[in-house]
Amino acid sequence: MRLEEGFRLHRSGPRILAVAAPWEAAALGLGLVERDGLERLLAAGDAGRGCNAVVPLPGCAERLHLRPVRHGGWLAGVLGDRIAGPGRPLAELAVHARLARAGAPVLRPALVAARRRLPGVWTAALGTVHEEHARNGIEFLGAQPKREDLLDAAAAAGHGLRQFHDAGGRHPDLHIGNLLFRRDGAVLRAWIIDLDGARIVRRLSSSRRMREIMRLYRSLVKRRFTDARASAVTTCFLDAYTGDDADLRRRLLRWLPREKLRSSLHQLGYHKQERGRC
Repeated sequence: MRLEEGFRLHRSGPRILAVAAPWEAAALGLGLVERDGLERLLAAGDAGRGCNAVVPLPGCAERLHLRPVRHGGWLAGVLGDRIAGPGRPLAELAVHARLARAGAPVLRPALVAARRRLPGVWTAALGTVHEEHARNGIEFLGAQPKREDLLDAAAAAGHGLRQFHDAGGRHPDLHIGNLLFRRDGAVLRAWIIDLDGARIVRRLSSSRRMREIMRLYRSLVKRRFTDARASAVTTCFLDAYTGDDADLRRRLLRWLPREKLRSSLHQLGYHKQERGRC
């Protein structure tokens, strides 16, 4: 089992723990290689998103954010948290670590804890350092922020996504819930989160960049965050993303007609879903 540089592997029976050196002693203190240790932490941790948990790290100022690895889409109802092995969360851990080293605004990766339940059947969770007082984009926009906060968030998201893309990050499911925001004094910060299935490529094309930007925009449409789609807000995002790079801006906008058509087709699906709920 190959680990990313800076991580160490611990085994105990059917359980494994891959942990970054700064949090090794704390993770072992949490009992993550002990019987039912991971399950106990997920059940008892401070409320996080969905099945996530936030737990104190013994001897550390930081807290740990544990996110169970689960299937999405139609597989969620069939397989839930049962995965074929620890390779998937370990790959996400490696992408986190490499992007963090490249300066991308991603959460600090701490560990992967996994347990073999049956031959070829595992459960696992990814642990990142919890960013205190941060809110995901759905929570942020759901609180109906003031116009100046919206503009600040758009600029933070645009700048953060540009850093992510310039580091080679490709996100398979970029939507507003996968952005994290926090105001630190006069500065509003943004992180790109949930890198399950993300990849690092040598060079990200303008086509792919625009596709991810518009996927993020479609998530605002789907959730009816009208204020976040105002022209001033979207312009602020694009200005922050492109900066002084006029050539990149032109190359992005070249793909806009195609992405608008894609968005129109997606919106037809939204309307069908709404009719189905009536």
